[in-house]
Amino acid sequence: MNSWPFIVMSFKRNSIWILPLLVILTAPFWWTKAGDLLKPRGGDTSLRPAAPGSQTQTFVMDRVVLTQSRVGGDRFTVKAAHVRSGIHAEVLEMEEIEARLTGPDGRSTVLTGGEALYDTKRQIITVLDRVRVRTPNGQLMKTEALRYLVKFRKVKTAEDVWLGDEKIQVSGGNLLYDLIDGNFRIGGRVKVDFY
Repeated sequence: MNSWPFIVMSFKRNSIWILPLLVILTAPFWWTKAGDLLKPRGGDTSLRPAAPGSQTQTFVMDRVVLTQSRVGGDRFTVKAAHVRSGIHAEVLEMEEIEARLTGPDGRSTVLTGGEALYDTKRQIITVLDRVRVRTPNGQLMKTEALRYLVKFRKVKTAEDVWLGDEKIQVSGGNLLYDLIDGNFRIGGRVKVDFY
C-alpha cells in the first residue's frame, strides 16, 4: 500500500502547530520591538511617576499673608503659620489659618481653623480642625470642616454645625452662609434655643 499520500496529509495537518511554536520560540527577539510600537508618543510627562531620588518642586513658607482685593472695596486676607505646596500644583496646604473678608462697609467676617487646603484654580478653601467663623454681627459658628467659596463669597459645610450668640443658639447637620447678605441656611436635624 502506498503510504506517501498519508504522510503528506499528516504533515499538512500537523504544520498548523508550527506557526504558534515559532512565535513562542522567537518572542524574545521581537517582543521589545513590538512593545516600542505601542508606546505613547510625544513629550507629555505629566502622568509619569517621578524617578527615585529625583526632587519635585516644593516649597514651605512660614508666617504667610495672602491678600486679594476686589473692585467695590471687598478685601480678602488669609494669614497662615505655615504654607507648603500640595500634591497638585494649584493646591496650597496651610496650617493655623485666619481668613478675614472685609466688606465695603469695613465690617469683617473672620474664619479660623487648624488646617486648610486652598485650591487656587477653583478658588475654594477647605478648612479642617477647630473651625470657627465670627460674623460681623457677633455670631459664632463652630464645625469640624467647611468650604469657603471665594468666588461666590459663601461658606458651606455638610458637617454638624453650631451657631449662636447671647440671644440664640442653633445646631444642625449642615449650613450655607452667604457673606454678601449675611443669611444662614441650616439643615439636617435643627435644634434652636432662645435666651
